[in-house]
Amino acid sequence: MELRHLRYFCAVVETLNFSRAAEKLRVAQPALSRQIRDLENELGVRLFDRNRVRVQLTDTGRTLAAHAAKILAQVDIALQSVRDTRDKVGGRLMICNDWRLSFKLVPESIAKFHALRTGVEIEVVDLPSDQHLAALRAGRAHICFLRRDAVPTQAIFESMVVLKSEIRLVVNNRQSLARRCSFAKLAEFRDATFIQPADDYGTGYAKWVSQLCRLAGFAPIFVAHKSASVGGLYAAVVANLGVAVLPEYLCDRQYPQVRHVASDCQPLEMHAVWLRDVTSQLLREYLEIVRGCSAGVGVRDRENCSALQS
Repeated sequence: MELRHLRYFCAVVETLNFSRAAEKLRVAQPALSRQIRDLENELGVRLFDRNRVRVQLTDTGRTLAAHAAKILAQVDIALQSVRDTRDKVGGRLMICNDWRLSFKLVPESIAKFHALRTGVEIEVVDLPSDQHLAALRAGRAHICFLRRDAVPTQAIFESMVVLKSEIRLVVNNRQSLARRCSFAKLAEFRDATFIQPADDYGTGYAKWVSQLCRLAGFAPIFVAHKSASVGGLYAAVVANLGVAVLPEYLCDRQYPQVRHVASDCQPLEMHAVWLRDVTSQLLREYLEIVRGCSAGVGVRDRENCSALQS
């Protein structure tokens, strides 16, 4: 069965007249009748009851008509989307996000890209970070964002640094370590309780904190908190439920009840990753915007770090 068969079939369904359907399709009536007969032979059913007076759909014909119309509509939508992408007025950009970038870089880059290409559909794919590369390979994403240690070394991938940020321990002022120092080794917090968003919401936050603590020589003690947002983490620290760990550029200094303690943790380095052989114009344009946004984030982060350390 070919799309031509379905288009011919739908034309007859619409007119219930082979002559008028042939005129609409600009084909000879014998050719149209032959295509319908071929379709019936392939399906092994009669689609029309026809005689010299009238043409009517059979029950099986009605069933096919309902599906054929939807199939042809989807094909037309797909073809128009292809034309729009070709003509730079449409298309679809798929992005695998990471919670460490969701506060600034990714939303800012998406907003700028949308202003440039208003007709493009932008889909932010929510997946655990360990599934991002699989999404790239499967064509379910154009780009993803990964920590430096998770960036693949295979030649099929390309990457670029989009963020470098120092790590801060967000501590309630009532805790003794917060009161006596502006810098602390993470190992000094081995007996502290760390905040874990409830069920981790697939963000990988608790796993990341666990890795940092493991490098410092201990396994963290977690307390569950219902919110997975940065604001939720601060609310938990303000309530003195535990300690949060955040990249510097995500730190929010509007809370007088907390202190941002510099740490000996390895600075966070995030990379954008994409498939080397992908020839997407949408991806190339988005990468240019990400470069600009990431440069701005990097400058602000370095300024914030200098201010804290002075």
